[in-house]
Amino acid sequence: MAHDPSTPALGRRRFVQGIAAAGAVTTLGAGSASAGTSASVLSGSDFKLELAPMPFNITGWTRTATAINGQIPGPTLRMREGDSVTLSVTNRLPFTSSIHWHGLRIPSDMDGVPGFSFSGIKSGETFVYRFPLKQSGTYWYHAHGPEEQTGVYGSLVIEPKGGFASRFDRDYVIVLSDWSDESPLKIISNLKFQSDYYNYNRRTLGTFIEDSKRDGLGATIQDRLMWGNMRMSPTDILDVSGATYTYLMNGQPPAANWTALFRPGERVRLRFIDAGTMSIFDIRIPGLKMRVVQTDGNDVVPVTVDEFRIGPGETYDVIIEPREPRAYTIFAQAQDRTGYARGTLAPRPGMTAAVPPMDPRPMRTMADMGMDHGAGGHGGHGGATPAVKPSGTPPDPHAGHAMPGMSNGAAGTAAPDHSAHGAAPASQGSLPMSEHSTASQLGAGSASTTSPW
Repeated sequence: MAHDPSTPALGRRRFVQGIAAAGAVTTLGAGSASAGTSASVLSGSDFKLELAPMPFNITGWTRTATAINGQIPGPTLRMREGDSVTLSVTNRLPFTSSIHWHGLRIPSDMDGVPGFSFSGIKSGETFVYRFPLKQSGTYWYHAHGPEEQTGVYGSLVIEPKGGFASRFDRDYVIVLSDWSDESPLKIISNLKFQSDYYNYNRRTLGTFIEDSKRDGLGATIQDRLMWGNMRMSPTDILDVSGATYTYLMNGQPPAANWTALFRPGERVRLRFIDAGTMSIFDIRIPGLKMRVVQTDGNDVVPVTVDEFRIGPGETYDVIIEPREPRAYTIFAQAQDRTGYARGTLAPRPGMTAAVPPMDPRPMRTMADMGMDHGAGGHGGHGGATPAVKPSGTPPDPHAGHAMPGMSNGAAGTAAPDHSAHGAAPASQGSLPMSEHSTASQLGAGSASTTSPW
């Protein structure tokens, strides 16, 4: 719905929760999957996709998104290993675009990366992808340009021709992503201007005094000088934070409460996909263990965990077995703790569970950077946390702090820590923006602004 300039400005809490006209409930039977209220599931071997602009309102301010078949995320495409598929992609966007089939082993001219495997799909044209499916598992598809950030992404489920390795009764896809009312090009411009532009959790005079009392003045000064010489910040965990992002679960902000239904005693397969442009998530379902059965489309020896970390482009399949007829929160907090995506597992529509508070803010140490010279250490703020927390692991008061050596690049990616403002209340999905951005190429302005399309 377009924003009416005559109405009062949005309150801070309503903005960070996102708009929730109605909860998004998935009411599918066994063997089906969905990605939200407007999502669809397309099955078979012949698919037609259309990329086109679409008004999109997550925060109360209407922007122009780039949708697939009129929805964000795009439809879930269900295929079968061994089949040959045809995917006709029509581009209604005002610029050249494409679809890349992430993780699929296909001929290079079908890979969908403009400038590398082909010239792209020009505006108004249709490109037909054809390739055989030589694998099975959970994957995803997306554009290879700024329009990915504004909605050109969706999920792929390729069923194994020999049957599933793990038994389950229900099957849901959960696509995690990040949305900003700023355009992707504006975000890139801000980062080029200042690499920690979205880091609102920088250390202050107050933290300097606290660290001096704990570690001593000399060690604290030495620590600051070392970080300054590297021109880095120990609180810069992710390049883009909840200062501009609203974190989505199947296209829904936290307040919309995307919901998947189950019957007590069923085995429910959850296919997590991180379609975020710049976001790493730590995922847990309080009250339930998760049995990881597949990663990046490959079956693995099952391992039971309480929590796991997922980076952009990765997929994790887990199986849960809720025994009680109550609601459970699916909680995916950003690695820098500046916001979260949230959904609900429930035996019937309309149920909710408590949303847990986010973990303490992360803080890098010199040891995490491979440069532990005894400069105060600040060990109380850091320490490695595994990407997958095995079931039964005692709670870590600094969960989510520095994680060196992670395959998803988390250790090498510094990021903002907005908890200098305090942990976000459980009802909040992200931190508020200081102001609403002006329109630019891919992020159309508010209702009073002419759309760039």
